[in-house]
Amino acid sequence: MKSKKPTRPDTRERILDVSEELFANGSFASVSVRSVTSRADVNLSAVNYYFGSKQGLFQAVYVRRATQMNHERVHLLHEAEEKAQAEGRNVSLRELVSAMLTPPIFWLCDEEKGFSVYIRFLARAYLEEASDMDNVLRQEVDVFDRFVPFFKKIDPELSEEDIYWRIHFMMGVMHHTINHLDRISILSHKACKRGSREEILERLVKFCCDGF
Repeated sequence: MKSKKPTRPDTRERILDVSEELFANGSFASVSVRSVTSRADVNLSAVNYYFGSKQGLFQAVYVRRATQMNHERVHLLHEAEEKAQAEGRNVSLRELVSAMLTPPIFWLCDEEKGFSVYIRFLARAYLEEASDMDNVLRQEVDVFDRFVPFFKKIDPELSEEDIYWRIHFMMGVMHHTINHLDRISILSHKACKRGSREEILERLVKFCCDGF
């Protein structure tokens, strides 16, 4: 006997919202489909109907916001390119790094829109082998291909291999920051404060530019 088709128009988004919060605070293994459907107040069959499986649900949570974040990155890149063209110069290293890092850092500090929940989820997503994230992670990785030609213009002697390694290192710094931002207080014996999102971004961009 076929299960009834979920009919409420907001069901899919509600499931994603609830799952995002649950997965942000627990591992892939510890969050059950039943806990998701119970919190979202939907039938147990709704997850399979919309996402196919728990794995599909986890990946859909990732893709929903990753797509939006990458749109913001590309938008910032286009703004930097238009400004540079108007001023008769190449896009600067600082503009490139800032375009890559601004969305995740600003989202991390955005409690009002709930984006900070996704950033906590994102921190876990890269570690969840059981969720088989390799394919969907390409959705974030592919956006960096657009940045490579601009990095190349800054230093034509750099090979693409060198550029991708440096992007890889920058992403490592970013993920450590969003994962462990509050540890700066412990590391510095409370001498360092978290600060505003602008202050965090400024420190991160400067460090990555110096490293690049």
